[in-house]
Amino acid sequence: MAESPAAQPSRSARSPPHRIGSGGLGRAARIAYLVGSLPRGTEAISKRISQPPCDRLWTFLAFDIGLEPQATVTIDLQNEQPANNTYVMVLTHAQWSAWRRVQPQTLPKAGSSHNDGLNSYLISYWRTGINHCVRANFKINAPEKNRYHIGVLNAQQMTLKLKGQLSLVNPGGEQLSLQEQGVPGVLLWASALFFASCGLFSVLLLAASRRGRTAMHLVMSAVLLLKGIVLLLWWCDCMQVSRTGSSTVIGNIGWQLLDKVQTILELMMFLLIALGWKFLRGTLNITEVRFAVGISVISFYLGVFEVACTTPSTCSGYQLSRYILHSLCYLVVIVAMNFNLQMIYAQITDAPASLESGKLYRKHQAYKLFRWIFLTFIIAPTVELFLKVTVMPWDAVWLYIFIQQLRTWAIYVCVAVAFRPDPWPLRVFELTRAGGSDDEAEVDGDAGDAEVAE
Repeated sequence: MAESPAAQPSRSARSPPHRIGSGGLGRAARIAYLVGSLPRGTEAISKRISQPPCDRLWTFLAFDIGLEPQATVTIDLQNEQPANNTYVMVLTHAQWSAWRRVQPQTLPKAGSSHNDGLNSYLISYWRTGINHCVRANFKINAPEKNRYHIGVLNAQQMTLKLKGQLSLVNPGGEQLSLQEQGVPGVLLWASALFFASCGLFSVLLLAASRRGRTAMHLVMSAVLLLKGIVLLLWWCDCMQVSRTGSSTVIGNIGWQLLDKVQTILELMMFLLIALGWKFLRGTLNITEVRFAVGISVISFYLGVFEVACTTPSTCSGYQLSRYILHSLCYLVVIVAMNFNLQMIYAQITDAPASLESGKLYRKHQAYKLFRWIFLTFIIAPTVELFLKVTVMPWDAVWLYIFIQQLRTWAIYVCVAVAFRPDPWPLRVFELTRAGGSDDEAEVDGDAGDAEVAE
């Protein structure tokens, strides 16, 4: 049975004299940090645990969960392959960070007298040994809110097969971690913003002339609409987790798959605009069509496996592959965009001052604006992640998501404004056109006077 947490709130966990050096824990830390720093859906902190046999030094059961004082922790865990020197441990974030930089490093390296391992004292908030099972229920007796990690330390790296349940509930029955308690409100607000923008853009399309509307404008509307639906489904999943502590399979998988589809549609919008479809030319050649379809199919394939994966390392692999694929498409967008800018500029240079030249100027201005929009689209995620890691408080995930969605909305709106149907004409070409009409009227008038005189 578990030791009383009240009696041992911050005791030292003595590990056996076995090399548990920075290799195993370092890899676990890097993987956990990578997965924890990337945008993800709401995580249920009351969950069922079922892990295949493994001999890892450290196995995460819960990573980076924010808990208030007096939060309740319930652990019911079985090990189907009993092993000695195995511990279930609850760590604060500071303790987990100290594990990788503890001094002095006193464990000797195998076969030599050099120090190459962690200190044999690993500080934890709560621990208990697990041979074949452990059942514990306790409250977090801490003076302030904190981040906690729960995992199994397998000091001798024996083969373990874990299954059971883990429940972490904040006071008041709140099932969301502290980091995510403000997320549902942000998602509901953002979905309403995207729906309103989509509705306004649709009204503008209906008000525009039939000749001014193109299929590309429908793609822009679909991107806005699909983004609003994704955020609304994400909000529903958050509320389900908040009330029950777990999300339904359809609710959790559904919005994530739809988010992958929306991301692909967003990427195709940028690619088609850069290629000039419906703005500079009516059709694409067969190579461009094959490239767009290939990128979409492969991205969706990787997205499905990313949603369905079960281990952090596998998820990271699919996500990295998808980022590389999209980066290739970004390069094509940049090349095509600059080529079309040069082509439009060459046409303007050779064109006389006329209404058609005015249209070329408008297209040139739209693509110049699009270049800055796409540059912002590429750089913004890196800047946001930097702000999240260095500036934002650890419990302000809602602020990070708010900035993300606001940036996405601003980019979509700027694209829609730059390539809107029936843009306002340039005044200089309207004056040229009006002047030409007046000159023609004067010539007609003089001819009429001459006929009367005759």
